[in-house]
Amino acid sequence: MGTGTVQVIIIYIVIMGIIILPQILTNRKKKQKQQAMMDSLQTGDKIITIGGIHGTVVTVSEDTADVRIDKNVKMTIAKTAIANVIK
Repeated sequence: MGTGTVQVIIIYIVIMGIIILPQILTNRKKKQKQQAMMDSLQTGDKIITIGGIHGTVVTVSEDTADVRIDKNVKMTIAKTAIANVIK
């Protein structure tokens, strides 16, 4: 293996790092933001699920939340299914 080959490999690794690193950092920030939203979920918060269902949080447990979506309709959803909290 000559020095030219080693240089090409090093350049390739640097370029891949430049391409992949921002994606990793963006995904990490998005995951931290989602976790913070789930941790701050409280009774009375209005939410939208990833499926587009709008509702109001009735109770919150460790992994799930009971959500009222109509007068007599309540459903239990996973906290990870919540896309947005409307404060």
